[in-house]
Amino acid sequence: MQDDSIALPPGSHSNILLRLSRDSLVELALGWLDNVPLCQPHRVGDEELEPEIVLQYILDVRDVYSNYQLKGTPKRAIVERMVYVDWFRGFNMRQAADIEFQNIFDRPLSQKWTASNVQIISTYNDSNERMPIFHAPVFMKCLQRSLKSLIGSHIHIVQHASLPVVLLRIQLHEFGTKFVANITKMPTARHTYFCAFPTSALCIFHTPFLNPYQKILRECIETALSTPGYQVQLESSSLTARSLATLVQLRTTSRTATALGGWSVYANDEVDVSPLASAEAVVADKLARLDEYENDNAARERKRMKTIDARFGVRSENVDDDVENRGDNQEGMDAETALDHVEYRLEENYDDEEFDDSFIPKVRILFEGSHVFEGIRLLARNGLVDETKLPAWMTGELGVSSGVIANGQLVPR
Repeated sequence: MQDDSIALPPGSHSNILLRLSRDSLVELALGWLDNVPLCQPHRVGDEELEPEIVLQYILDVRDVYSNYQLKGTPKRAIVERMVYVDWFRGFNMRQAADIEFQNIFDRPLSQKWTASNVQIISTYNDSNERMPIFHAPVFMKCLQRSLKSLIGSHIHIVQHASLPVVLLRIQLHEFGTKFVANITKMPTARHTYFCAFPTSALCIFHTPFLNPYQKILRECIETALSTPGYQVQLESSSLTARSLATLVQLRTTSRTATALGGWSVYANDEVDVSPLASAEAVVADKLARLDEYENDNAARERKRMKTIDARFGVRSENVDDDVENRGDNQEGMDAETALDHVEYRLEENYDDEEFDDSFIPKVRILFEGSHVFEGIRLLARNGLVDETKLPAWMTGELGVSSGVIANGQLVPR
């Protein structure tokens, strides 16, 4: 088993702690005080104390953090107490994992996530699609066994606070398979890897594979997910987002995952009339819709707005909100569906009449912003884009963040 008690350099997570909310800081501290002796607060001196004295000291520290929550103490004061008083010798590996997980819960756009499809290769020549069996403790042991001979690692698994996914944090270390008693240098962020396993979906979500160590980790994850006769391979998809909730909505087995853009009205039961609805209600609804299409300018404008909403899909918030003046704080945007980076490569075949030849120019289209498709929606609402001519890959209907466009359609590559 791995050693969660390995100490990290003092103050190594101060910056991340300052980004958390006051309630999250207090919740972390109280959780650590309940996990004794692994996360026990530090005391000056190495003398052995009676268990009753240690217990009373822990209870006193609990009272301090409970009062912080009641009095509304500033975050900086709580962080200074945690870093310089109660855990002045440094947090251990378990505490570091708890801090970074809480940062993901509090700031859902702090990490960039990508989706990988799970491909299962069977040696039994059966054509039935099979879900890999995922059990967190067993998977953790298999992954540790695969990594043990290659690189040092620390693994921690938790259930996401609000999403139906199991989160996995892997800290890679370059200095061998065995840890020293105290780490003198904090591993860099590029050696920290996050992975999320959704419920009932043939895909996993993870931070991008950017260096050789994480590519080794990818192969070890494939090995840990495989079973005798069924080899698992991770195939990169064309979806990357800053929000884990975006991937959950676009790639899991929910109704919204297969009804994006204009099709979202069907997922939200906003088109079909219930067979249990009364006849009077159905007739009243149809008459109300006919009244909206009066032959005047206001009616035509309402019809145009309905066309735009039909192309881009329904929203959970009012589309008339002043989105363009919300500032750069992405936390305030609709994190459930926001894509901040969308890129396409055009491979359109053009005929050169002068030389009686054809060629394919190299054209790359890149959209960047807090909410790419919401920005295109605003352009259409302001009359700068013709909503009737927008292709599906510009309205978010296809649920991808990259791809190749040929003859106006997204093609697999």
